Amino acid sequence: MREEVDAMKNETQTTGEARILKKGSRGDDVRELQRDLGRLGYDLDADGIFGDATERAVTELQTMFGYTVDGIVGEGTRKLVRAQIGYGWSAKRADAEELAKRAQRTPGSHAEPGGASNVGAKRSS
Repeated sequence: MREEVDAMKNETQTTGEARILKKGSRGDDVRELQRDLGRLGYDLDADGIFGDATERAVTELQTMFGYTVDGIVGEGTRKLVRAQIGYGWSAKRADAEELAKRAQRTPGSHAEPGGASNVGAKRSS
């Protein structure tokens, strides 16, 4: 029973208006994230379940752009995903990593080094 209560708390944790998404999250917002990650070149089924494949895509994106690598989608990672869709960035491009590094050096690009994916998160080593 305690596990169910904890799971419900995790599902309702929010940042602003958007829910924080992490492994085990389910719903239309997860499906939207998966579609957005697909637009960035990640091969995912948009099934609405934040599983291993979605977590791998998120951590890879966070790593490439110098964000806190935690596999969790908070406000910062959500902005990064949307910004990179707008810029036409794709993980499948041969120069994807170089473009991500270049974006880290561009102020206001939603890809600054150490960018927070979540409130209070610390950058991993």
